[in-house]
Amino acid sequence: MSVSGGDKKTLFNISANYFNDKGIIYNQDFTRYTFRLNLDHQISQNVKIGTSTLLVYSERNGENFNPYGGALQENPLGKPYDDNGNLIFLPTSDGLRTNPIAEVIPGAQIDLTKRTRMFTSLYGEWEILEGLKYRVNFGPDFTNNRNGRFIGSLTNARRAGQAVANTNYSYSFNYTLENILSYGKSFGANNLNITAMQSLQKDDFETASISVDGIPVETQQFYALGQASVINNPGTGITRWALNSYMGRINYDFQGKYLLTLTGRYDGSSRFGANTKYGFFPSAAIGWNISEEGFLKGSKWLEQLKLRASYGSIGNTAINPYQTQTSLSRTTYLFGTTGAYGYRPNVLGNPDLKWESTSTANIGLDFSLWAGRVYGNIEVYQADTRDLLLNDQLPLTSGFSSVLRNVGRTRNKGLEVTLSTVNIDKGDFRWSTDLQFTHNKEAILELFNGKVDDIGNARFIGQPLTAYFDFKKIGIWQTSELDLATKYQRKPGEIKVEDINNDGKIDASDRTILGSQVPKWSGGITNRFEYKGFDLSFFFFARIGSMFQSGFHTSFNSLAGRYNNLNIDYWTPNNPTNDFPRPNQNQEAPVFQSTLSYYSGTFVKLRNINFGYNVPTKKIAGLRIFTSIQNPYVWSEYRTRYKGIDNETDGAVNENQTPSVRQITFGINAKF
Repeated sequence: MSVSGGDKKTLFNISANYFNDKGIIYNQDFTRYTFRLNLDHQISQNVKIGTSTLLVYSERNGENFNPYGGALQENPLGKPYDDNGNLIFLPTSDGLRTNPIAEVIPGAQIDLTKRTRMFTSLYGEWEILEGLKYRVNFGPDFTNNRNGRFIGSLTNARRAGQAVANTNYSYSFNYTLENILSYGKSFGANNLNITAMQSLQKDDFETASISVDGIPVETQQFYALGQASVINNPGTGITRWALNSYMGRINYDFQGKYLLTLTGRYDGSSRFGANTKYGFFPSAAIGWNISEEGFLKGSKWLEQLKLRASYGSIGNTAINPYQTQTSLSRTTYLFGTTGAYGYRPNVLGNPDLKWESTSTANIGLDFSLWAGRVYGNIEVYQADTRDLLLNDQLPLTSGFSSVLRNVGRTRNKGLEVTLSTVNIDKGDFRWSTDLQFTHNKEAILELFNGKVDDIGNARFIGQPLTAYFDFKKIGIWQTSELDLATKYQRKPGEIKVEDINNDGKIDASDRTILGSQVPKWSGGITNRFEYKGFDLSFFFFARIGSMFQSGFHTSFNSLAGRYNNLNIDYWTPNNPTNDFPRPNQNQEAPVFQSTLSYYSGTFVKLRNINFGYNVPTKKIAGLRIFTSIQNPYVWSEYRTRYKGIDNETDGAVNENQTPSVRQITFGINAKF
């Protein structure tokens, strides 16, 4: 709900929103209350001020609790309830597998996060002289967060042991202060705009936490923790960082035809060492409005044609504060015959860490044809990233497992196309289409030791950062291959992997690059139909040619008989499949099980369907009735053939991942 109004000097808008979402998993829901105020006031002819304030309060249940995986893995031969309807806590003879229904009994598992955030953007603008303006922006951001976690006695985590609980508090105060001076001037056919900016951003993040064992009464949940029998790990912490920036920009155009933009940024981050805090990042862009040229102006078929090119650098400071410094952590020692606390090195610092930088070259073409019936843009780009902020593995004999370093160089290059068409626009009927296409190729060009693969960190020259390096499954050993399987110390029905170097044995040298998370291309198409007051739209999205890992197919695919298993096509002498190996109750997992976790990330989704009707009315400003369906259908081999869930992921599908849902919405939008 929103209300807006004002007069010649003052404009305001007030809105409020309530949102409640109940998850498909028990004990998971989200509630949010939002209030927003926008206010602009003209103090005088040359001075105006304004604010935009956002206040949000939310409660989330089950953020860190999901019984889905445990329920899927439970042995289906167990009996969940006795003859009197009482829940059986251990439904099978397996003492480690408890009844998954016990996890969702009210009060057994509580994971409640309460969050309050207030974000405000304040500004003041002063027109000093004609064309010369000063503007100050100040944006404070306050966030309070409290997570309470309680795990009762009759849960799988405790198995009739003492109930445990913990609370985590955090307080964040972040602000951004910007001082902007701009000047604009037109002289003849020349237009010039100059902007200078100084920006300061600071962040304070405080935490406090405590965990306990032995809650005397489970209804206390995570309150009154001081009454617990054991208090563990109380702790507090603070993290601070700052970013100081200077920017200058010049925009120039001649007759609206020829465009030039020059920009320079000088950014300093407290996250880096004393000698590497600042980095300089320049950029330049040119444009040519071809459609404004005399030989095309007045053309009936061409509305806009603009050619543009740019080259520039940006910096990345996305590391945790203090990582240039070596840190200590508390540990325990035996001091004689008495235990004592001491400190040991925890993180190996790197005082030479510096900005990761990306230089991007871009060429684009914007066009609009036949009075806007066909319009869009084409982008071709290449982005080279240097001094990547990555962890390098170290020999454990050094006392550290890794160190953060500026490592090597990567390249992304690709093509992006957007195209919109008005296919039919006749009378009361209109049909339009939007198309998007993206192709990106990612490759590592150099590593810390030059153009040499880093096998320990699974980084390979010419491959993406997300390349998968493992043995390659080429099928299942068949009974007709008994002699060859014996040579490789395998048996019929077991996973068959490729002998990459043909040396007659399978070892680490037979691992190979299987694929990566980077798709060959992705794209979408939206079709919109309008007829009188009715409108219908649907959106298809496709991602083609990527690979991902499915923990779903390792955690739920042990084929040992102890746990419930995916309904898969497994090998038997009478079913000589090449999909999955034979069951074996004498092993916890198949040999080379990791090869069963790699799947094609290709999918096509009907992402949404929207249908609405604008009700003709004179009593109010507007009335719209609508309905929508989210994710009505997915086409994916991972789902249909291999019994997976949603493979739209940037990493791995894990065993506790909640599947995507088909969501149907009905709504009314009224304007007064």
